[in-house]
Amino acid sequence: MKKRILVCDDEESIRLLLSETLNDTYDVIEASDGREAVKMITKEPFDLLIIDIKMPRTHGFEAIERIRERNRSIPIVICSAYRLMKDDVVVTTSDVAAFFTKPIDMKALKSKVLELIGT
Repeated sequence: MKKRILVCDDEESIRLLLSETLNDTYDVIEASDGREAVKMITKEPFDLLIIDIKMPRTHGFEAIERIRERNRSIPIVICSAYRLMKDDVVVTTSDVAAFFTKPIDMKALKSKVLELIGT
């Protein structure tokens, strides 16, 4: 059975790119905002979360805090265009596994995902 990854980004093109990149090895599920991601992780098991920060409705940092309240062990990878957010207190205190700046180096991302959850 394939490991499950939840990809959360408000940009459909980014979700599609990540899904197409990872779908050959993993079961990739998509969420369009942080609220949807929190709801999905609460109801279903995932092996990894890839999340954007700047999103409407529920901000990525807020979603990460809510997810960490429920699940301390899921690896979280942030993909954001805002490089300076890498040093935000939420990132440094929420046990974030990796931070990638957009445009995403897909080879490096795939390598990190493999390192975090295997195949």
